[in-house]
This record gives sequence, C-alpha cells and structure tokens, in this order.
Amino acid sequence: MYTFSGWVTTPENASAVTAVKRMAERIGLEHSRHSGQEANPLLLCGPPGTGKTHLVQALTHEVSQAQPDATLTVLSANAWAALPEEGTRDEETPDHLAARTSDLLVIEDLQHLPARAADGFTALLDARLTRQQATVLTASVGPAQLSRLPARLTSRLAAGLVVGLLPFSPASRLAFLQDRCRNAGLNVESEALSWLAEHLPGSGRQLEGAVTRLEALARLQGHWLELEMVKSHFQIETDAVRPTVDRIAERVSKYFRVEPRLVRSRRRSPTVLLPRQVGMYLARELTPLSLAQIGAYFGGRDHTTVLHACRKVEADMEADATLAGRVRQCRQELG
Repeated sequence: MYTFSGWVTTPENASAVTAVKRMAERIGLEHSRHSGQEANPLLLCGPPGTGKTHLVQALTHEVSQAQPDATLTVLSANAWAALPEEGTRDEETPDHLAARTSDLLVIEDLQHLPARAADGFTALLDARLTRQQATVLTASVGPAQLSRLPARLTSRLAAGLVVGLLPFSPASRLAFLQDRCRNAGLNVESEALSWLAEHLPGSGRQLEGAVTRLEALARLQGHWLELEMVKSHFQIETDAVRPTVDRIAERVSKYFRVEPRLVRSRRRSPTVLLPRQVGMYLARELTPLSLAQIGAYFGGRDHTTVLHACRKVEADMEADATLAGRVRQCRQELG
C-alpha cells in the first residue's frame, strides 16, 4: 500500500499531490454530502509511471485512517464496464450500490472505459455530483483526448478539477533516486546517481527498479558504489533508451496524432508542419546530429530550414503555454 509518506514531491506532480491531500482533508473533516463539494470530480491524468495509482492509494489510506467508518470504493474502468447494466436485474449489484453510495469513489484508467458503458457511467457521475460525493478518477490523458467517449461525459470531467502529472525531469529523477537510496541505506557516489538521473527514463516504476538493482549490486560488491561501476551495470539499459531521431519522430507523431511517415515527408499542411518542427527542435536538443543530418531525416530539408524551425518552436513556446507543455512532456518522456 502506497502512502503520502513514501511520496517524493517534484515540480511534475506537486499540483496533483496538493489536490489529493485537499480531497483527503475534506473527507476527513466530514464524510457527508458536502465532502466533495469543491473540485469534484478530481481527474488525475498523466502517462504510465507518473504516480497516479500511488496517489489514489495514498488517498484511500489517509481517509481510512482518519475516518474508519467512511465507505470507500476503488474500481478500474474495465471492472465498471464489466458490471451488468442497471435495470437488467431485479436488484442492483453490490458493486453498483457501493459505487453509488460510497463516501469516496475512485475509478482508475478511465481511458479504458468503452463507449458502450459511457451512458451508465455518466449517470453514476451525475448522481454523485448531485449528492456532492467525492469522486476521483485517473486517466492517461486529459478529457479532450478521451475522444472515444461522448462529450456529455468528457464535459463533466472537464468541469471538475483536472490535474496533470508529467514524467520526471533529470533533476526530479535525481531527487527521487536520492530519496530512495537514502531510505534503503545505500552508499552511492553522488556522481553515479547524477549519471543515472540523466540517462534513465522518467518513470517512477523504472527508477524504483533501478534502486532495487543498486541494492543487489551493493550486496555483491559489499562497498561504496562508484560511478564507473554503476555505469557498467546499467550501460545496456541506458543505451536502449537513449533518444534517437527515430524515437523522437515516433514520440512526436503519437503525441500530435500524425503518422510518422508524414512527419518525415515534405508535406507542408498545418497538421504536419508543427509536429515536424517540434521533432526537429527535440532532435537538435537531444541528439548529437548536425542540422544537416536532422534536415535530411525530416524530408530532405537543409540546415537553414531546421534552424528556422527550432527558433520558431522556441518563440512559440514562450508565447503559448499549451505548446510549451506539450513539448516539455515529449522531451521528458524521451528521457
């Protein structure tokens, strides 16, 4: 069971931590009809490994400790969708009853909710909102990206509090590794942790796994873990996740919902132009390739086109916070 005491707060998750703790405080003060009056429903969204499950488990733990008689229900979206539709039986199922009446309802992985189950889920959400019951949801993306679900549902999600979690930056990965190594009593050279933070991906799960491997390495070596030893032990993994222009093109294409072949083509339609420019910008930032090599990859452009694209993305990011967030998330997911 995850708790708040085991959480490492970073710039990428600080807002989500605050929102979840406030939800716990409201329910702890009075698990009544007014427990979810503010910021309800609360939607935590972010890629896998950013800590959504940890936070909702910490929330349920906190509420159960503060209010042992509070009723809590945690379901996955798939589990909800698998329930028989209400009205098809003479009596509602225990899960239906729990979802409808619990002081706190948590539904995880809302992106997996099938469209056929959206009507029943919307009715559940409406009933809980009317009774001001606390509801927390998790999803890999925000309401606008849940395109398979009807607008009547996504609009209700957007009307609540939507808080994003991002993959760790290198600085946050370092803070996480330092915390976990300190708690595990590991003696690791600071330069070794800095190297891991720069070269391992941003998922908390992967970093937890790295610390487990460091513990095993310490047991084998029986002494202080130095930089070269750690490098040698993790070299295969870090080589596998090193950003390449292919990985950048795939990540940007997926994020902007454009086929990778179009990003690498000479097509200049607006839907392709922006992701291509972002891809060039990230390739310049994250790879050792020259401007000419980047241009050749992205449709045979010359180095002046790549330089123009990079400068334009930089300027647009300063003027457009949404674009800046998109580019930052792509970069962090690429490590």
